Amino acid sequence: MSIANRGLTRLFVSRGNFPGPLGYFPTFGPVGSRCMHSSAAVSEKYFKITRYAKPIDKRVFKAGDEAIGVRIPKQKKQFPDYEYEAMFFKRQNRGLYGGLQRTASKSCSESGNKNLRTHKPNIVKTKLWSETLNKAIQTRVSTRVLKTVTKEGGLDNYLTKDKPARIKTMGLLGWKLRYEILEKKRFQSLPKKEKDGMLYQVYYIHNDGKNVIVGRNKLLKELFEFAKRDSYTPLEWNDFLHEYSHLNFEELVSKLEGYNFDFSSVTV
Repeated sequence: MSIANRGLTRLFVSRGNFPGPLGYFPTFGPVGSRCMHSSAAVSEKYFKITRYAKPIDKRVFKAGDEAIGVRIPKQKKQFPDYEYEAMFFKRQNRGLYGGLQRTASKSCSESGNKNLRTHKPNIVKTKLWSETLNKAIQTRVSTRVLKTVTKEGGLDNYLTKDKPARIKTMGLLGWKLRYEILEKKRFQSLPKKEKDGMLYQVYYIHNDGKNVIVGRNKLLKELFEFAKRDSYTPLEWNDFLHEYSHLNFEELVSKLEGYNFDFSSVTV
C-alpha cells in the first residue's frame, strides 16, 4: 500500500538550500527529514532590546564647537552609560529580569470572540548576597535569573560575566551593580605599602611609579589651595568642586605636578 493510500503526508526535500521565512538555510539531513537552521532566529532574539534602547549621545565636542540643545548635567556620572537601557516595560530597569518582557496574546472563545491579554514574567522579591560588596542586595528578580545565578555560582559571577547576551539582558540595575563589583575588585587588587612603620592602602599607582595612599578628596583639597591662589576672584569650595570634582586620580596627579606639588606626604 502506498503512502498516499494510507493518508500520510511527508515533506521530501533534497540536499541544498531551501527558501524559508527566515531566509535560505542549508539542509544537510537525510532525505525525508526536516532540517531547520536557527542562526537567523538567534540573531533576532534580542532585537527588541537593541532596537528600542535609550539613545546615548556619543558626540565629542572641542573648544569652539556649537553645542545647541545639549544639556549640561549638574553632577558627574557615577556609572558609565548603559547602551541597552530599555524604553519599554521600564520596570525591568529596576530589577534583574534577564531580558524578560511583557508579552501579548489573544484568547478565543467557542463563538470565535478574541480578546487581547497580556502575560507578565514571573517576578519575585528577594535578597541576593554579593561576596565582593559584602552585603545583601534586595531587588526584584525573575525566577529564570535565580536559576542562572545559582548555576553561575553567585551574583558576582552572574553580573561580571562578559558574554554579550548577559550584558544586553542584565538591565540598568545589573549594570550599576556590575560596575560597583568591578571597581571593588580593582581596589582590592591594589597592594598595601609600609611607611614610617605603618601599613597604608594604595589607592592609585601612577605611570611614573608613585603609589598614592590618599583618596580623591585629599587630593582635591591639596589642589584647591593652588586653584584659589591662581584665581582672579575669591574661589569658594563649592565653585571649585563644580569645576574639578569630575577629575580622576590620573588627572588630579597631573594637575598637581603642574604646580610642582611635593608628593612625599601622599605617596610611598
